[in-house]
Amino acid sequence: MRALDEILSEIKSLEPLPQVAARVMELGGREEVIPRDLIAVIETDAAMTAKVLKLANSAYYGFRREIASMSEAGTLLGVSALVNLVLTSCAARYFRARGQVDEPALQRMWEESVSNALAASLLARLSGTVDRNRAYTAGLLQNIGQVVLERHMRREESEITKLVDGGTARIEAERLVLGLDHAEVGARLCERWSFPDVLVDAVRFHHEPERATCDPVLACFVHLGEQVTLEAAREADPRVRAYALENRALSRIGFEHDALSGIRDALVREIEKAREFVEAA
Repeated sequence: MRALDEILSEIKSLEPLPQVAARVMELGGREEVIPRDLIAVIETDAAMTAKVLKLANSAYYGFRREIASMSEAGTLLGVSALVNLVLTSCAARYFRARGQVDEPALQRMWEESVSNALAASLLARLSGTVDRNRAYTAGLLQNIGQVVLERHMRREESEITKLVDGGTARIEAERLVLGLDHAEVGARLCERWSFPDVLVDAVRFHHEPERATCDPVLACFVHLGEQVTLEAAREADPRVRAYALENRALSRIGFEHDALSGIRDALVREIEKAREFVEAA
């Protein structure tokens, strides 16, 4: 299938994760790592250092004084949050428009990705069964495959849209036209970037969390985080299309469906706090 071959080729040719970010991700997965270890790597890249400090000083974190150094950032934020700031600053670059790509579409995708990350983190924090920073990371990455499709599969994207307009579910339409869906594309991209298996697994199965093999509970939080984001988006624009809710994801983490509405309201407040965060990345 031509589309599938092209997608796999584009994944290989997509610019790699910066070396500093890859090293930070690798160090962040070690149990014995401390913030100072990450800072030593981050500070080798002046641009990334500036970006991380800008994000750390955004209204989202709400520190009462300005964080003037990476050492202060490490002390106040800790390892997991530092990793997420690096990943956020790097992920943003893949959502920038190039060539004939629809810039507003990519900007919406970026805002949705941050919203997904915040929602997954919020759910994990309320539940206490999964590390909220890991949930944030997985939520941020879950739709990275859509960037590949938007950038390089414009003709096929038009065919997918026609099927969706005709009543076909988005995931099924992608599989019919491309031979795989955006979740699989994202998972393969994460594999190329040598991300931990648990994150690859959560990205691959965020629409079918019961199929996840590494951490199904994490995949459930990522799945439900997107549901919360979509609910909030539909309030502003009824044309926003939903993905099917996997009810078993709710039961697995012990949430009632009505609870998602309350979380949606909390998410709206989180997004308002994170507006500067989104723009700064």
